[in-house]
Amino acid sequence: MADVPVESSCGADTIDLDTLVNTYGKFVISVAYSVVRNSEDAEDVAQETFFRAFRLGNLDKIEHMKAWLGRIAWRLALNKSRRRFREQQKVKSDMFLRTLPARETGTEELLIRKERIALLDCILKSLPRDLRETFVLLTIEEMTSRNAAAILGIPESSVRNRLFRARGLIKEKIAALMEESNDK
Repeated sequence: MADVPVESSCGADTIDLDTLVNTYGKFVISVAYSVVRNSEDAEDVAQETFFRAFRLGNLDKIEHMKAWLGRIAWRLALNKSRRRFREQQKVKSDMFLRTLPARETGTEELLIRKERIALLDCILKSLPRDLRETFVLLTIEEMTSRNAAAILGIPESSVRNRLFRARGLIKEKIAALMEESNDK
């Protein structure tokens, strides 16, 4: 996308909010949606992103507006997602114990699935933050390395390197867990 035009106001260069939202609004919402997976939450994150951007001021001095707004939206969406996840985990743990298994799926199979999901979640959480964020963007959210690089504020080659390292660590952790379970 093209840079946002700068308009003069009282002798000072300022960026018009409407132009900024019209130019980057869809992008910011898509970044937020890729994390929160809810249209209303994505719109809330986008609104907060533009609010924070304007509160900081000096927008005409930002060189890479799209990447900068993307990083703000990404971090705000992560925070919102983490809060929501914690709230849902409390509810889910209670609900899981109360629900009856489907006829095709036995209780034991449901527990095994839940254990696998929890294990994968633990493996992802054990990754360093930079590797985990990159892995989630590229693998789970299916973003391109270019878009992930813009959001994370790093070169595209670093994104690919982080993904390679994250996959390697995940493989090592799964292999260690399998070896451990075979020893028992």
